[in-house]
Amino acid sequence: MIQCIINACGEICQPALEKTNKDGKKFLSFTVKIPISGRSGSISDLFLSVSVDGDYSQIGKYTLGRKVSFKGKMIPRKYKGLIYYNVHSEGEILTADPECSPFITGTMDFKGKIGKKVQDLTDKKGRSFQSFSAFSSNKTGQETEYIWIHFMNFHLTENNKVSPEQSVAISGDFHFNVYKDVINLECIIQDISQWEWNREDSTTDK
Repeated sequence: MIQCIINACGEICQPALEKTNKDGKKFLSFTVKIPISGRSGSISDLFLSVSVDGDYSQIGKYTLGRKVSFKGKMIPRKYKGLIYYNVHSEGEILTADPECSPFITGTMDFKGKIGKKVQDLTDKKGRSFQSFSAFSSNKTGQETEYIWIHFMNFHLTENNKVSPEQSVAISGDFHFNVYKDVINLECIIQDISQWEWNREDSTTDK
């Protein structure tokens, strides 16, 4: 399970379309582009699929090229090897100042399993921290796919140290990084605890 609460500003790169959910309620869906800068200086575009309550009569609010700011819930999902970032907006989507630099910030709740390597490191001030990658899964039909996220715990104590292949529940502050033109999610841990992994907990699309 990966769920993020976000605050973002970006440019609409695919205009709004009216859609209908499973309950027959209409909503609008459009795509927002946010350039992400990597630590190496490389830049790649992040695409958010944004949904907002409304119908065709409001479609003119979300035209191609308009810069918007919004808050909402983001749920990453992987399908056929590609990660899609789906956002349901909460509250009003605002027209952003044209001079506003695109950004995305927020918090993450994660439940999943640590990989086979945990690094015990020391920062420049001599303080210990841990760095590791962990995965969460989602299922589409019979296919299970895995999203990996890199975590760093700078609030290390004897009680919250982790080990390889341990199942964990994590909350923290996320950000995006770019490595070899690929956008990756990273998270600075604020809270971490053990969690009982259960394959039945995998999020399923049918």
